[in-house]
Order: sequence, then C-alpha cells, then structure tokens
Amino acid sequence: MYQKEIKVGNENKLFRYIFNTEHSFSIPELAKANDMSFPTVKRVINKFLEKEIIYEWTLSSGGVGRRAVEYKYNCEFCYSLGVRINEEKIRILLTDAKGNKIIYKSYDYNSDSGDILVVLIDALKSFISELDLKYSSKIIGIGISIPGIYNKESAFLEFTLSRRHPASSLQQIENELSLPVWVENEANMSILAEAIIGNHKNLTDFTVINISNNVTCSTFHKFGTTSDEYFFKASRVHHMIIDYEQQKKVGDCISYKVLIEKIKKIFPEIESLKGFFGNSKIFNSREGQEIIKEFLRYMGIILKNLLYTYNPRKLIICGEIANYEEFLLNDILNIVYEENHNFYRGRETIHFSKFKGDSSIIGAAIFPIVDKLM
Repeated sequence: MYQKEIKVGNENKLFRYIFNTEHSFSIPELAKANDMSFPTVKRVINKFLEKEIIYEWTLSSGGVGRRAVEYKYNCEFCYSLGVRINEEKIRILLTDAKGNKIIYKSYDYNSDSGDILVVLIDALKSFISELDLKYSSKIIGIGISIPGIYNKESAFLEFTLSRRHPASSLQQIENELSLPVWVENEANMSILAEAIIGNHKNLTDFTVINISNNVTCSTFHKFGTTSDEYFFKASRVHHMIIDYEQQKKVGDCISYKVLIEKIKKIFPEIESLKGFFGNSKIFNSREGQEIIKEFLRYMGIILKNLLYTYNPRKLIICGEIANYEEFLLNDILNIVYEENHNFYRGRETIHFSKFKGDSSIIGAAIFPIVDKLM
C-alpha cells in the first residue's frame, strides 16, 4: 500500500496548488487561496522562479493602481521517465512536469533475453543516451510499473509474475543510472494517473481494474482534513477464482494475453486485438462473437464483484483493453446493470480510462514528481 501524507512545507503546498491550476495566477491569489501571508508566498515564488518551476506570464488586469504580476506553471522545468514491464516488452516513456507524453519507445523482452534487471538497465541507458540534452539534463527520476508486487516487508519485488528479485535491485538501478527510482504495481500506477491528472481527480474514492497481460486492481481513498492526503492499495485479482466449476482464475478469463490467444487459435491470421476489432467481418462472425460473449460474461462477473466489494464512486477500466472502449462499453453496462440490479450507483459508475492503454506508464512517469514535490 502506498500512503501519501500531506507535506507541511509551504513549498509543497504551493506546488500542489500551482500544479493543479490551469490558468495564470498572482501572489495575492496564492496567498488568499492557501491562507498564507504575502511575504511567505513571495519568498516561495522567488525560489520557484529560480528553479524555473514557474515563469512570469503577464500583468493582471482590472483594479486600481499597479497591477500584480501573474505567473504560470512551467511544464518543462523537469522531466520524468515511466517504465512499464511485462513478459514480452519493456516500454519507456518520457513525460514533462505535467505528465504529457514526449518520447515513447518499446523494447522486446523474453526469458531468453537474460535477467530482466540487466535488460531493463541496458534499455534505460540506451533510451537516455538518445535523448536531447535539454531532456536528459532535467530528468528527476524513474517510475517503474510492474505486473507483480513490491513487498517492502519481505524485501522483494516481481518484475514479472514468474520472477522475483530482492528489493536491493532498486538500489542497483539507481546506482547504474544515478537517478532515484520508484516501483509500484501497475494497478497502483494506473490509479495514480487517474488521481493526479485524470478525469476523476476530484473524487475521494474510486477503483481501477487494469486489464493487460495480467489483471490487477487498486482502490484509492482520500482521508484527513485536506484533499492532499490519500492512499491506494493493489489487490491480486489475477489469481482469484472466477469460475469454480472449471477452476478458472480471473487472469485465465479476461487478461489481454488470454483473449488474443483465443482469437489467434480460431483466426491465425490475426496478430493483435486491433486487427481483430478492426476487421468487421471477423469481429462480427459467429466465432468472433462467441469469443467476445464469453469474455464479456467473465468481465461482468468480476466487475460486479468489485462493485459489491468496494462500492466505488467510479470503477475505471484501464490497461490495454481500454483501447477498445467503443466495442465493449455498452455491452458491459448491459451485463452489469441488468434489470432490477441492486447496486448503490448506476451505469455512470463504470468508465474506461481516458489514457487508454497508457495509464500505468503515465502514472509511473508522474510518480517522481508527485512523491518529491507534492
């Protein structure tokens, strides 16, 4: 579980406010909104100007006498790397200080490629070496999204579900790259993206289910007297039994990997889900619809269980399956919210992530910014 408690420093408080402000702002505005004195805010603003976190924008209009200088958040004052790992690929993303995607690369990986830790370090070194100096000189950290877990108590992490590494591996990455590293389960990284820069960042609680090669789930809750204190915790739904008669697990039924394998078995000419959903003849064929019908049936079961268990304000579907919202959402809602359903909330509860298949890697990329500066 990751828990974020509010940092008491004025700099952290003002940074959070500025990060979440889309428009320009003045020192009087910041002082009033954050219940601080003008001199205190001015001192912090001068420091932010030196670090290029903000820049002067214009003079505010209106009022009598001299107008206040206004400022804006500088999305280019720093950059961050997000990494997403599964059994097939290592993906690396460079984002700016607002989580906007700049450069994205994918590196093939399999068990024959060697130790994933070594492959990961080599991939990161290669990625950084190819960056323009204006980016590489301002990278503040690396966030890594993993399908397994990072267990601090037992001091191990799972880069993949089949391979565990000692937690000291993080120190090895930091030493090799001279950058701080954060690691979390991919569902936790997805929920971080949704909570910080997503469409539902103002919610006090919500749940995500991340459906990629593995199926993970995480819940988010704000607590305390401010909206800046929160925690999120992943659960390993991939291993939960969903079909007791056949002893099938969630990961056996609705993972991206299992779905594409079923499709390839019947349609060997199809190489990806994009090819399947994009081919109307195959998608609408009897065999294609049978595959989707079974997938949606199991999807409905796990979503219902999550709604009953957590009663979230929103249940957000993330991961690679989120790329196919237009083909799935309406049927999912009809299955979950059947006539006379007894959920506390209705169809508006379930959404697909606006980040499509990139929620976990975007969450990983903004983790260093969130943890260091907010």
